[in-house]
Amino acid sequence: MVRATQPDDRRHLRYLGPVARYLGTSASVVERQLPFVSLFVLAMAGVLVTGLAPTSGVAIALAVGLVVVVLLLAALVPWHRLPALAPEVLTLVQFVVVGALRYGTGGPVSPFAGMVLLPALTLSSRAGFPGVVVGSVSAAVSVLVGLWLSPTGAISGPVVVRSLFVAAIAWIIGLFVHETTTRLRSRNDALAGLQKEQATLLRHARRAASELERAVALRRAAYDQLVSVIDSATEQAIIATDATGRIEVFNAGAERLLGHRQGEVVGRLHLADLHLREEVLARTGEDPDGDVQGALIAALVGRRRGAAGSPDADWTYVRADGSQVTVHPAVTRRTEPDGSVAGYVVVATDVTAEREAARLKDQFVGLVSHELRTPLTSVLGYVELLLDGTEEISDDQREYLGIIDRNARRQLRLVTDLLLTAQVDAGTFSIAPVEVDVAAVVRASIASAGPSAAASGVALAGELQPVHVHADPVRLGQAVDNLVSNALKFTPSDGTVRVSVGPADGGGARIAVSDTGIGIPPDELVHLTERFYRASTATHRAIPGVGLGLSITQAVVEAHGGAVDITSTVGEGTTFTIALPARPPG
Repeated sequence: MVRATQPDDRRHLRYLGPVARYLGTSASVVERQLPFVSLFVLAMAGVLVTGLAPTSGVAIALAVGLVVVVLLLAALVPWHRLPALAPEVLTLVQFVVVGALRYGTGGPVSPFAGMVLLPALTLSSRAGFPGVVVGSVSAAVSVLVGLWLSPTGAISGPVVVRSLFVAAIAWIIGLFVHETTTRLRSRNDALAGLQKEQATLLRHARRAASELERAVALRRAAYDQLVSVIDSATEQAIIATDATGRIEVFNAGAERLLGHRQGEVVGRLHLADLHLREEVLARTGEDPDGDVQGALIAALVGRRRGAAGSPDADWTYVRADGSQVTVHPAVTRRTEPDGSVAGYVVVATDVTAEREAARLKDQFVGLVSHELRTPLTSVLGYVELLLDGTEEISDDQREYLGIIDRNARRQLRLVTDLLLTAQVDAGTFSIAPVEVDVAAVVRASIASAGPSAAASGVALAGELQPVHVHADPVRLGQAVDNLVSNALKFTPSDGTVRVSVGPADGGGARIAVSDTGIGIPPDELVHLTERFYRASTATHRAIPGVGLGLSITQAVVEAHGGAVDITSTVGEGTTFTIALPARPPG
């Protein structure tokens, strides 16, 4: 932990900064010798300028030679391969240089005794507390040796005291320098850590700024695209609201459809104000004094189940003149970058004419079906009387009556399918469930389809396990009949149709009808249960049919709370699987 420094400490650190740079770990070995070498050069200049008479030329020459050796070793030795404190050997040599210089310039009277403080300070800053001790002892030894080798050879008490006092000074200054450099290093380490943290924060800030800029650009582009779409659409009503449903955008298509002007709607009306209120209350179940707007939005975006919760439901808008129009709205959420809802975009299409045409078509289908069923039933009754009557008929007549019977029954099945389809569309289709053995129902369907399978040369087999569920046996039999007849119709001669019944996972029953027929392309599987849809593999081979059987099967199965699954491979066959719960819903 970095210790807090007082104002005096900071002043000392400022003053000692240049010295610490030369004595610190960041300086090279050669740089750390420069202060002492510079001081030694000044001492030599002083000797020459002042005319100080040397007492030993050999000692001075030794000092000069040692200084040169120190510089050469500092420059040539690969110190980075040696231990961290190995260069301090050169600092110890500096004490020898000071001793030789003092000896050569008068011994006790030499003016250069104070030079021992510089290598002592160097050891104190570089080697820590052990360096303080070594530097102080080395300073004392250097002074004493210089005195002991002096020409007089006599060491008096004051001289010794002075030498020891120099060592004490080196000790005190060494402690101060050690403490100061320790604080400097700690401060430098802390600053380095802060700089690293600052660089990291700067990178994060730049990345966040870049992401924010990108998000703003994306939002601006999305907004521009939305405005462009809204401005260019005239055949559809596009209405944008805020999160509460208040209208913010009302395009030209909406003006044309509803008769309101943009200025009359934007910022003044909510989306619920455009809807038929009775319809909203009926579909959402909301109290008239409750949050009708919130309930409507929840219904439009599919957060409520039932008719109102279906995104495909039609709604009724009220025009400015009070008339009503049936629309099909597609609602999309607008979200903020943080994921919160900013509002909604409603694209409403006028489907009044389409829905009226569909209603008339259903009425027509129902009318035609009823009108055809009665005469077909009468035809079949008279054919049966002729075939079973007492009057003798020729073989040709019996054959003709058989053709009439088959075609009439085919037409009756078609009429029945049309009637059932009309019931499903009108919402009047119902079932009467009782406890029934699914295997028995399927067995009856296999028996009925047996002659047709034999005539087509298709093997019809069953694997039936008794499974009891609550179901409408008539409707369930009709669904299975459709699947089996379809399988026989699309399976060529020498093929196989296999029907299996067994318990379903989690309860209920599972019915599977598999064939080795022509198969269905994968992209057409989702359309098979649509009314009047026929697979391309069937139309290309001109296989007869109108495309109602599978839609009826799905309606029957869904009325029981079950589901139909279809898997197929072109050229290999198709499998229809019915999953029935133990009991139908409701």
